Amino acid sequence: MEINKQAEILDLKKQISQQEIYIKELEDKLSEEIAVKKSEVMMNAQLKQLIEKMELHHETLIKINENYSNTIAKLRLKLKNLVVDV
Repeated sequence: MEINKQAEILDLKKQISQQEIYIKELEDKLSEEIAVKKSEVMMNAQLKQLIEKMELHHETLIKINENYSNTIAKLRLKLKNLVVDV
């Protein structure tokens, strides 16, 4: 009977040890998941900033192109008027 209790105690200790290993693995996995999530959040913030910057560049290029087109159109009209006047 005493041997049975000792075997049962050893078995319980083994189960506890296995559970502690499993808990440690889960904690490590959770830490990795949290690190990945933080990295993704940081990357998303950087991408949002990059998108905003690219949209600003796009708007600026449209304005520059519009001004350039207007200037060319005015100069073409002046040139046509000069050619017609000559």
